[in-house]
Amino acid sequence: MRTWRIITLSCALAATAASAQDTLTLDAAMRLALANEHGIRLARNETLIAKEQATAGNAGLLPRIEASGRGTYSDQFSRLDFAEPLPDVERDGVVNTALNGQLGLSYTLFNGLGNFATHERAQLNARIADLRERAQVEATLVQVVALYYQLAALEEDVAITERILAISNDRFVRQEGRAALGGTGRLELLNAQVDLQGDSSAWILAVQRRERTVRDLNVLLGRSPATDVLVSRKVSYAQGLSEELLVQEALRGNAQLQVATAQVRAAEADGRIAKALRWPRLDLSAAYGLSDQRNEVGIVLGTYTRGFNGGLTLSVPLFDGGRVGTQVESARLRVESASLAEEQARLQVERDVRNGFTAWRSQREVLRIQQEAARTAELNFERTSELHRSGQITALQFRQAQLDLANARRLAVVAGYEAKVAELQLLRAGGGLLASLGLVELR
Repeated sequence: MRTWRIITLSCALAATAASAQDTLTLDAAMRLALANEHGIRLARNETLIAKEQATAGNAGLLPRIEASGRGTYSDQFSRLDFAEPLPDVERDGVVNTALNGQLGLSYTLFNGLGNFATHERAQLNARIADLRERAQVEATLVQVVALYYQLAALEEDVAITERILAISNDRFVRQEGRAALGGTGRLELLNAQVDLQGDSSAWILAVQRRERTVRDLNVLLGRSPATDVLVSRKVSYAQGLSEELLVQEALRGNAQLQVATAQVRAAEADGRIAKALRWPRLDLSAAYGLSDQRNEVGIVLGTYTRGFNGGLTLSVPLFDGGRVGTQVESARLRVESASLAEEQARLQVERDVRNGFTAWRSQREVLRIQQEAARTAELNFERTSELHRSGQITALQFRQAQLDLANARRLAVVAGYEAKVAELQLLRAGGGLLASLGLVELR
């Protein structure tokens, strides 16, 4: 019998350790995920890369300035044959030097406005990357919330299982005492022992499920899986959610729909870039140069020049084998495909919001029913316990009431957390998840 008392003592020690441990709030968990989760960090880097590339200079809207220089030295044998009356020259060790330097500027004055379309395309790429980062943040936060509340439900399950185990242990001890005094049969004692063993196994499995979920949550938070976690079991629910208002907000603020809209604009910019290839191109070039050359033999022994030079280059595309036409037609088809994808995304977003609202409303009703069922099961167990102590009902009836109570409590706990997760999934579909969590500024 010492085994069951050891297990009960272990439950008490686990509860004491849990109460002494610092509680990880949901807000702290989300902040850890925002800072450490690998998917968010990768998406954030992609956004930074896209923003770095969305500059006027990278699109060719700014002039290009280059400085160049060159110096040469030669020491060689030279023979110069001149016409009469100049004498010929033949000499070894002739040294020639030349120094050249230039500061040049080049700028595209006109290319069919292709550089402006390229700049707009780069800005849209940055916008799309930012929206995808937001979508990654939202998806990760929903996972964090779901795991957080799953862990809270499992902690409740451990606590419920511990209470049931304590009741079974008390029943076993009482039956053991009665058997010792000859007041009960061997069968009732065995039944109590079997129930105690079953509840002990259930407690062990509940603790195992909790530990596994702790590791899953830690990995999502970017921490060591071995870090222990104690979460808060308090839940607050949003009130007054309107299905039609959520649909309207989703059509304005859903991240996936905004990505689809930005991709339409990006495809249109690609079309303008392709059409710009049909226009003439006008380039400006200007430079300030310096040249100094020295020769030890010859008619001209040295030259020195410096000054400005500039020019305009006009190029007109006449024939390119149809490549520009192919690019223009491909861009037109991409615009059409992007528009279809946007229309599809719009319908899917509205569907997701309406489905999410139905799930949220149903889950809130399930929560109400399960809470009433838990209260009923509590009253039933209290009455059954009194009847069992007075010997008016069998151990089997007592056990059934005990199991009904545990199951009702578990279902009520799970329904509560599932209602909160359904609420956050609905807000995510409506584009208001980050605002509802108070995390907009953290992005």
